[in-house]
Parts: sequence; C-alpha cells; structure tokens
Amino acid sequence: MIRAVGVTEVLSALPGAVVVLFALITQLGDFWFTFLACGLLYWLGPWTPKLGRGLTRDRTAMLVALLAVAVALVVSLKGVFALPRPPGAGTATHAELLPAALRGVYESMATGEGFGFPSGHATLSLLVWGGIAWALRVGTRRQRAAVAATIIALIGLSRLVLGVHYLADILAGFAIAGAALALALGALKTPERVFGFAAVIAVAGLFVTGVSRNSAGALGVAVAGAVVWALLGDSIPEPTRHGVGITALLGVVSVGTLLGVTFGLDPTPVAVTLLAGVGTGVLLTLPLAGEQLAEKY
Repeated sequence: MIRAVGVTEVLSALPGAVVVLFALITQLGDFWFTFLACGLLYWLGPWTPKLGRGLTRDRTAMLVALLAVAVALVVSLKGVFALPRPPGAGTATHAELLPAALRGVYESMATGEGFGFPSGHATLSLLVWGGIAWALRVGTRRQRAAVAATIIALIGLSRLVLGVHYLADILAGFAIAGAALALALGALKTPERVFGFAAVIAVAGLFVTGVSRNSAGALGVAVAGAVVWALLGDSIPEPTRHGVGITALLGVVSVGTLLGVTFGLDPTPVAVTLLAGVGTGVLLTLPLAGEQLAEKY
C-alpha cells in the first residue's frame, strides 16, 4: 500500500509513557475539543481570558463556520476514498500503564475507527487552529502562526505515534484543509459564505457516499449555520461583560443536552440532521438571549 511508508510503525514503537502523552495531545484536534473551543470563543469573544482582544462576533462566527467546513470535508472525503487505517488502529497500546478506572477513556482517546484517509484530526486541526491564529489579535501574526503550526504539527504527529493513521493520511488532511482555509479567508471572507461552502460539500458528500449519521450531521450543521447567519447574523450583538456569562451558561446546558440526546439515543439520519441543525442554531443565536437577559437583570 502506497500510504504505508513505515513511519507509523516506527513511531508507534516509542516508549509507553510517550504514547500515553500523545493520546492527550491528540485531543487538541478531536471534534469535541475543537467544537468546545470554537463555541466558547464565539460566546465569550473579547471577554475570553488572555485571548479576547479583537475577537468580534464575525471573526468568531468564522471559526464555527470553519469547523463546519472541516466536518463536511472529513465526512465526505473519507466516504469517497474508503481507505482503511493501519492494522491495529482499533487497539490501544500501553493501557496497562493507567489505572483500571481510566483505561476505558484512554482506549477511546488512543484508537481510531472507520476509514483513514484523509485524517480527520489533521483536517480539523489545521482549519480550526489556523482559523484561531487568524482570528486572534494577541501577539504578532508571526507568533500566532508559529503557535498554531506547532499545535497542528503535534496533533498530526500524535496520530502517527498512536498508530491510527499513515503519514499520507496526515499530509492529505493538511493539504486539503490548507486549501480550504485559504479559500475561506481569502475569497469567501464571511461566515455566511463559509457556512454555504460547507453546505455544498456536505450535500455533495451525501450524494456521493450515501446517507449516514455522519453525513447527516455534517449537513445539519452546515445548512443551519448558513441559514441562521444569513437571517440573524447582523442582529446578533457583540458580547458584553455581563452577557457572556449568561450566554455561556445557557450554551453549556442547551448544547450539552442536545449532544447528550444525539449520542445517548439511537437517532435516525434524519433525526441527526435535525438535532445537528438545532444545535448549531442554538449555538449561534444564544447571544441574543444572553444579552437580553443581561439587560434585564
């Protein structure tokens, strides 16, 4: 197999403690972490501790839109190529180094399932962390780029150390995400257009790969983002000191509940589309409720 150039096998043979460390590092490119980061930056904006300077509502909405693009790309392209992961990707090594109570969590962190090309973590990390470097105004542009590049490289390396991807998977994810990021920031430029771009990818993926929960979820996120931002984007206020706390509290409860329903039950693809769409709509519009409540109380 042309994707297998031996790098994965060499790195996965590193000492157990190193592998466990990279299982933690890989979470920086996981969907749950990137979703949480984009959501909090959107809700908190300029009131984000240490990082908030210059974070307007539009700039942080772009991060959510970039996440939607990443999800649509990963789901669609994995289905198109349908290439397997390395042998043993579904088995966590060195779990014996951790207490029994933590082994289940570690196994979910250190393994991979489904198709392997391109790497979802590589795609997500470059689009989201690259977007964050663009959105922030802390430090210089070069400093932000260097920090983002380091994080992205470590995430890519972590997938090789854990043995869940081939090097070609990582490089392809970086290349695809880099092109998408350049298009989004250089040509599309607005959250509405970037959400629309994600919707086009999601619809194309749905037709090419067929209906699944993943493709349905990607479609729900992208379409809801495009519709909500087109209709309400201009009316969503900039964050205030009192409003961000209420918004974040409402967001954790509401979005957390929707995610719990989505993953805790066994929804059909249609239900997943609706739940993903509602969740995205709630995420984007909660500042309206948060700021209104802050004015009253």
